[in-house]
Amino acid sequence: MSLALAALDAVVSRQGLEDEATTEEVVRFLTELARRSAPERPRDEHVVVARFVWRGLLNDDARGADFTVDCSDFRDGHQMQPVRFHLVREEPHRSGNPVVRASSEAINVLLSGLDLPVEDAQAAMDTVLRRQIEHGQWSRAEQSAAQSLRLSVAYAERVRTVLVATERDVASVDWNQRAPELLRDAREHLAERLTAEGDLIDRLRQAHSGFGDEEVRRACGRVLDLLQRAYTRHVELHGQVMRAEPTFLDAQAAQRFRPPAQLHTVALKGDVFVPLLNLDWAEALEVAEAFAQAVSGPVVGALPVLAELYPLLLTPPRENTAAFPEDEVLIVHDDLDTAPAYDSAAWEQAHAVVARALSGPVRLSQLLEESAAFGPVVTDLVALSMLRAFAPGPEDTESDADDPDPAVRLRRLLSHRLIVLDDGTPLTGHGHLGSDLLAVPAPEAHHHAIQEAA
Repeated sequence: MSLALAALDAVVSRQGLEDEATTEEVVRFLTELARRSAPERPRDEHVVVARFVWRGLLNDDARGADFTVDCSDFRDGHQMQPVRFHLVREEPHRSGNPVVRASSEAINVLLSGLDLPVEDAQAAMDTVLRRQIEHGQWSRAEQSAAQSLRLSVAYAERVRTVLVATERDVASVDWNQRAPELLRDAREHLAERLTAEGDLIDRLRQAHSGFGDEEVRRACGRVLDLLQRAYTRHVELHGQVMRAEPTFLDAQAAQRFRPPAQLHTVALKGDVFVPLLNLDWAEALEVAEAFAQAVSGPVVGALPVLAELYPLLLTPPRENTAAFPEDEVLIVHDDLDTAPAYDSAAWEQAHAVVARALSGPVRLSQLLEESAAFGPVVTDLVALSMLRAFAPGPEDTESDADDPDPAVRLRRLLSHRLIVLDDGTPLTGHGHLGSDLLAVPAPEAHHHAIQEAA
């Protein structure tokens, strides 16, 4: 129980700030507490205990579902009513990284209650804090100020939950009565809190330098720091409350024309997959995107962080060669081409088809028609060889004239005795797309072909 409360306190203390807590940070914090509690035990056991406590708070055994507690209800006789709540959840931060946030119920656990009126508690805590400061009870005043800060976080979480739910689905929030009442009460409460906390901060600032005891001065500074943090939270919350109505109007304008997604029993194969597969890719993509948006609902866009964008824009581009100096580069021959993708018979047949270009210019489409008689393997081999000859790599020029390998002979034929050109004629049919390449004999090869024919 102590570790669980400490984990909740660690999450709440950073909730709403720019650097909110993450799961890894909480687990490390709990591991350290477990080590202090049992320093004689091995570290692996401390990690296991920390993860066990944190998984329990997340309710991982139920895959993150809400906790359910049956409570007695005596308003109309006696009935057992289920109360559902969650303690902490992982949520996306505006920076894009996952963070953990505590619910209002989890914060109330720290305050020893599951249904605490935050406004009344803060007003009472304000009176207690003033009295403790007047009587010089600084240790108690520090505890009261810390508890008041937790109440501020709980109140902010209640308002934030309503605004986030509105942005996701405006129909899920009662904006006829509940939300306006919450915002009206929030404005009144925040006005009272800002006035009371501002007065206390001014009084403590004036009295801080007048204390002769160093210990009292430090305690007064800690109380002042807690009050200033609470004051900052309330200022930020006041801005959110003032922007609440525009948030509701913007969400309503963005969502009111979207019809509710309606699903009914369908034959997936006949009514969905077959018609979808008969569409071209552009129409199929449009249908799939419309269905996904209707099912998942509106997506809230991520907010860019300018503080991270400016350094990225001002950083000069890096030179890739700086990381790998030329004198340290080691070229490794992986011999990928040694593995025969085609058998010798296919290479011989492809060589015979391509050799037809030695007697005069021939287009790729004509060669593909002749190679069709040998099957699709030879047809693909002819097309790939012509493409490779049109855009050769450095290794394509290195071939041994005496090598009997048919693959080497075909490569030498295309690189030394033929010239492959692209005159812009498109290739139609034959199962290939692109340009209808033109193979013409090289001048010397054409002369040798005439002599051999004579």
